[in-house]
Amino acid sequence: MMNISPEKLDMLLKTAGQRLGKDPQVLKNQLQSGSLDGLGIDQNQQRQIGGLLKDPQAMAKFFEQPQIKDMLQQLMKGR
Repeated sequence: MMNISPEKLDMLLKTAGQRLGKDPQVLKNQLQSGSLDGLGIDQNQQRQIGGLLKDPQAMAKFFEQPQIKDMLQQLMKGR
């Protein structure tokens, strides 16, 4: 299982916030509350992400995917 440290999570939120034009703290609050409005994604994608966020096993499996690992490494390089 992949564990993301709070520092790495903050870095990912900062990167995502920059790309989405959102404050990282606002983005974090939205993700924690399950409110994905304003992220530029459709309702179906919001439901999928919401389900993923509520299921720790599914989230761990998601982060173990090679393409997701690669994407995270690329995001962390560009910080």
